[in-house]
Amino acid sequence: MTTVLTSLRNRFLLSLCGVLCLALLALILIARYQIMPILLEDEETFASTELDRAERALGSELKHMRRLVEDWAYWDDSHDFVSGKRPEYVDSNLYEDTLETLDLEMMLFLDANNEAYWVVGYDEDGAFTSCPGIRPPCDWAAPAVAFLARHIEQKSDDDTDTWLLSRSALAMAALSPIHQSQEASPSAGWLAVVRPLDEPWIAQLRDTTGISLELSPVAQQEGPIQHLERVSPTHMAAQRLIPALPSGRAVRIDALLPRQRYQASLETFRFALYWTGGVLIVTLLIVLWLLERMVLSPLRQFTHYTQRVHREVVLPAMPHSLAARHDEIGTLAREFRHLLDHQRKQSEQLLELSQHDPLTGVANRRLFDERFAEALSLRNARHRTSAMMIDIDHFKLYNDHYGHQAGDICLMTLAQCMEDCLKPHGFLVARTGGEEFSVLLPGTSLDIALAHARELLKAINALEMPHEVSPTSANVTVSIGVAAHQADMTTPSDIMRAADQAMYQAKTGGRNRVEAYRTGDQLSPVER
Repeated sequence: MTTVLTSLRNRFLLSLCGVLCLALLALILIARYQIMPILLEDEETFASTELDRAERALGSELKHMRRLVEDWAYWDDSHDFVSGKRPEYVDSNLYEDTLETLDLEMMLFLDANNEAYWVVGYDEDGAFTSCPGIRPPCDWAAPAVAFLARHIEQKSDDDTDTWLLSRSALAMAALSPIHQSQEASPSAGWLAVVRPLDEPWIAQLRDTTGISLELSPVAQQEGPIQHLERVSPTHMAAQRLIPALPSGRAVRIDALLPRQRYQASLETFRFALYWTGGVLIVTLLIVLWLLERMVLSPLRQFTHYTQRVHREVVLPAMPHSLAARHDEIGTLAREFRHLLDHQRKQSEQLLELSQHDPLTGVANRRLFDERFAEALSLRNARHRTSAMMIDIDHFKLYNDHYGHQAGDICLMTLAQCMEDCLKPHGFLVARTGGEEFSVLLPGTSLDIALAHARELLKAINALEMPHEVSPTSANVTVSIGVAAHQADMTTPSDIMRAADQAMYQAKTGGRNRVEAYRTGDQLSPVER
C-alpha cells in the first residue's frame, strides 16, 4: 500500500475516486432527502385529488337525490295526496315498480304534524310494503319517522336536506317539504326518500370516476380523516372518511390508485442521475488523462533524469523536451540544471580549500557548517541532532603569561583530547574560533550530548595542564554549552547560538562546567 501511495498518479487517481464517491453520495443524499420527498408529496397530492373526485361523485349523487325528492315534493298531486284530497295517488304512483325504477329503498310521506302519512318501501326481510302510517307491516319505518320528526322540529329553514347513511348497509337519503308548484303556500308535509348504495351502484360509480374504489360503513374515528398506504411499487391504497348518519358513523372510501406518476418521475430522475454520474466519470477520466499528459509524464521524465544524476559519474544532459518547456515544469528543470552546475563549481572550490584547522588538525568551521547542514537535512536524524560550544577559560591570561607558543601547544593538546573522547562516537570536532571549539553530535539527544560533554570535561581536567594565573583553577579548564534541535531551533545557526548562550551560562555559573540551553534562558555576557 505504501508503494502504491508513493506514486503521484496513484494518489491523484485515489483522490479522484474519492471525489467521485463523494459526488455520487451527494447525488444519492439529494435524491433521498430532496427529490424523493417531492415525489412522495406529489403522489399524496394525486391521491388526495382522486379522493376528492370520488367525494365529488358522491356529492353529485346527493344532488341527484335532491332533484328527485324535490320533483316529487313540488308535484301538486303529492301536495293533494298529503292533504287528503287524492286517495288514488297510492294506486297510481306508490307501487313496487316505482321504487325499482327510481332505485329507491323507501319513500316516506309526513303530514303537516310531522307524523307518518304513508310509508312505501322494503322491510328488513326485503319484502315490499305500502301502508298508511307506521302500522304493521310498516312498523319497521318507526325509527326513521322518529328521526325525521326530530330533525324537522330542529330545522330553522324550509330547505331540502340530503345525507349519507352508514348503517349495516350504505344508503343516501333526502328530505324535502311538500309544496304546490304554482302557489306560495305553507308546506303540507314532508317527503323523505332513501336510495341503497349497493354493489351495482358502486360499480357504476367506479365506471363514472375511473377509480377502483370501495365504500363501506364504519364508525367515526378521531385523528386524520385521510390515510395513504403504499402497498406495492405500482399501487397505493388511499382512504377517506366522510361523516354520515346516524351520529358517530361515517362512510369510508377505499381507493386503490396506480403509482404511474411516481414511477414515471422516479424513472426520469434515475435516468438523469445515471447520465449525471456517467458525465461525471467521463469528466474525471478526461481530467486524469490531461494530468497524465501535461504533468505526470514530464515529472516522471524529470525524476528519471535526477536518478541518472545520482548514478552516473559524468553529469548527463538535460532532456530537450524538459528544457524546452515554457511552463512551471520547464522552469523547474532549467533551475535544477543551474543548481547542478552551481554545485559542481562549489565542489571544485571546496576541493581547493582546506577542511581542517592547520594548527590543531581538527575540522574547520567550513566543514563543521556543511556537516551540520547535512545532519539537519536528514529526516530521521533532524530531531536528534545536538551541538557543543567549548571555550577555554581565561585563555588570554594563559597566552599573556606563558606566551603564544605555549598557547598553541595548549590548543593542540586540548583538540587532541577532544578528538580522542568524541571522534570514536562519530562526532565531529571543529575549531571555530581562536580558543573556541564546536562539536557536532548527529543522531544524539540533548541528554546523551550532556553525558558526553561531562565526560569530555573530566578528560580535560585529567590533563592537569598548569594555569597559574587562572582565577578559576590551577589547571586549564573549559566551559561547555550544549544545545539540541527544537521546534523553535531548526537551523544550524539557531542551534549554535543556543549552544553559545549555554556556554556563557556555564561561564556565568563559575566556569569549568557544562550547561544545557533551556528555552527562555537570557544571555549574561562575561569576560572569557
